[in-house]
Amino acid sequence: MSVNRVCFNCGSSSFVSDRSLGGKIVCSKCGSSSFKNKSSSFLKNKKLVFLAIAIAIFIIVI
Repeated sequence: MSVNRVCFNCGSSSFVSDRSLGGKIVCSKCGSSSFKNKSSSFLKNKKLVFLAIAIAIFIIVI
């Protein structure tokens, strides 16, 4: 089972194991070792909010 993680600093989802740090997982773009889990339910809710705003603007224009 894979865990969806993103870098806390740059938002990248590509990680590598750094041999010089004893195999610690670090971001391949910025080198940070702080990361968080993706929240897919928050992203879906955010998309729904934008969709509702777009529909409201469309109705106001018409």
